[in-house]
Amino acid sequence: MTSLDFLYIALGGGFVLLVIFLCVMLLHLTLVLRDVTKVTANFTAISDRLRETVLEPMKTLSEMTAGLGFVHDLIEKIRRRAAEAAAEEDLEQQMEAECGECRKPARESKMENKRTAQKTGIFSVKKVGK
Repeated sequence: MTSLDFLYIALGGGFVLLVIFLCVMLLHLTLVLRDVTKVTANFTAISDRLRETVLEPMKTLSEMTAGLGFVHDLIEKIRRRAAEAAAEEDLEQQMEAECGECRKPARESKMENKRTAQKTGIFSVKKVGK
């Protein structure tokens, strides 16, 4: 056996080992890719479940509450009217208290206040027709 024959045998053996190494590497690569595929499938299933159980009901709920904005406006309007009525009632009681026990001067001062308000244009009196 010559040194050239020994070189050919060594190169052939090295090539065989390289091919075996590449085959094992490809096998591991396919196993890793298979695991990645399973993980992404599980992630997709989990994200679909999350969307169905959490996000869609929240979207529906937000759409429902957006449609109820007029209720909030109505409540605010009622509160304002109640506050105005309470303020007017307090003013009326205050006027009665200033006038003492005599109701006639209180009515006269109330009528006088209305006339003054009408003259200055604070509010106008409308007559309702038939």
